[in-house]
Amino acid sequence: MMNSQSFSWKKLEIEKDVHFFYELVKASPEWSKEECVPEQLETYLSNYSMYNGVWQVWELDGDLVGICYVLEWSPSNEKPWLGTILIHPSFRGQGFAKKLIAMIGEELKARGHKALFAACPSNQSSWLLFLGKCGFEQYKFEIDDQTSQQYILTVKPL
Repeated sequence: MMNSQSFSWKKLEIEKDVHFFYELVKASPEWSKEECVPEQLETYLSNYSMYNGVWQVWELDGDLVGICYVLEWSPSNEKPWLGTILIHPSFRGQGFAKKLIAMIGEELKARGHKALFAACPSNQSSWLLFLGKCGFEQYKFEIDDQTSQQYILTVKPL
């Protein structure tokens, strides 16, 4: 279906890639409801700057496929975390999100990491099922002290 050589990522460049990110947010109402509306995207992105993670823009043969956020070292547990994953509607259901998770896992494993963490709101059962299909296991339930939002934390052995 896809070749790893032609499916790759580059670091998000705000001026160049924000329109694509905006399209993804508009096409992802569940994510937009949980994270941010399209009009607040630049503020949302700036809130992540303190974490020193990488917003990745994934491409297949020059076509923009999706965006994700990877944090190699989280202050919460000093481990790598996978944040947002958004795939363009024309590429959904074709295994791209699963493939990018696998490729991120391979990169992290090559750098000596043994696990990749992810979390999602506990009410997003379809997101949890997806993470499960990608090899993540549920390990912890947390409530955000500030928002009272409930989260399921997951881990994927590498």
